[in-house]
Amino acid sequence: MEPSASKTWFVLCVAVSLAVLAQVGGISISTPSQLSPRMAAALPEVTPLPTPAALPPRVTSILLLGTDLRPPDEGWRTDSMILVSIDPEDKIVSMVSIPRDLYVAIPGYGKTRLNLADSIGEELQYPGGGPGLLRVTLEENLAITFDRYIRIDLQGFVEMIDILGGIDVDVACPTELWVPNMKVPDEYLLFRALPAGMQHMDGELGLLYSRCRAHTPVFDRDRRQREVLLAIRNRILELGVPRLLPRLFEVLNTMADRVQTDLQPSEIVALAQLAYQIPPQNINQSTIDLSLAPESYTPQGSWVMLPERPSIKELMAERMVPPTWEETALAAEGVRIAIDNGTTIEGFASQMADRLKSQGYRVVGVAKADALNHRETTIISYAGDSFTLDSLRGHFGIGEDRVVYEPDWLSSVAIRVILGTDAQPLCR
Repeated sequence: MEPSASKTWFVLCVAVSLAVLAQVGGISISTPSQLSPRMAAALPEVTPLPTPAALPPRVTSILLLGTDLRPPDEGWRTDSMILVSIDPEDKIVSMVSIPRDLYVAIPGYGKTRLNLADSIGEELQYPGGGPGLLRVTLEENLAITFDRYIRIDLQGFVEMIDILGGIDVDVACPTELWVPNMKVPDEYLLFRALPAGMQHMDGELGLLYSRCRAHTPVFDRDRRQREVLLAIRNRILELGVPRLLPRLFEVLNTMADRVQTDLQPSEIVALAQLAYQIPPQNINQSTIDLSLAPESYTPQGSWVMLPERPSIKELMAERMVPPTWEETALAAEGVRIAIDNGTTIEGFASQMADRLKSQGYRVVGVAKADALNHRETTIISYAGDSFTLDSLRGHFGIGEDRVVYEPDWLSSVAIRVILGTDAQPLCR
């Protein structure tokens, strides 16, 4: 489907709305330190599971698709899939990242990676095109369904960032960006080493930062994509819609070929109105990681993930629930927390701060500790006992012996957490 300029405008509006919904949130990921041995036996047969997860009928699910299509190429793979489910009544949003490497049975084609389903659907002229085949594939293999979709290609992603005048990305961990060596097959060259901290990126750099897979942990790209999404959201809020209008209209004709959707204008208007009504604690973010889709190998030796469909179905239902009583209590107490990195793990404090924020804690600052040789995590309380203090002890699994009470009613924070190497690192 090739949208008109007016439809492209609406697509861009909903992209803005969805970006606004994407507040800071820690996604629970599992990053293996090394791959397991290759399985000698063939992979198990994929049995269709046609009953999707039961969600309230008022919930609308939108599948966001990022493709690696570069015209004039015709074929593509889906690099990024994020299922956004919106409950307008309870004001809840769920964002679930769906890995491209899931090994699935594509109807009419056979078993392969999920990232080929969209392109195959277009090639086979499946009813509904690529999204139509992708919908059936997700339903039968993962018990996931969606109502609408938005698809954007690489150049569209670049242009979206450039429309905004670039973005400032808070890079949590030092990251090396590698690009293919066009002269030597299967070899990569270091393009740029980004330090931790705020980095300004244009569209091309933002794209590379979001997509780079070489020399990075399996799910590290999910984290970087969230950082870029947050940066886009912040830039949009900084500019405001009135200042964006001239830039958007300048590139409408170019973007018309970059973005496709089946969202209707009335639906997008409703989403835009809803965007600012969603409280941050009602935004649930997750990814289908190795705990839900263990690693394996195809008979040809390719690394894939085998979806455990009952567990994924349970995840989809859990993501559409209101915040827990603990998250509500933490928000009500509003205790200010600082996170100090007492290790040599770069970006550790920022990563832990993101994780805690996603669980309702009020983290107001991160810094390096005076010493970087802490093996055990310590909590310093400047304001005595609190529900938040007890909750943090449970989060880090530490006893009362590692809580230090230093009454200081003039302190800008009530609690300081000094991270040790015993805390689970998020970037490694």
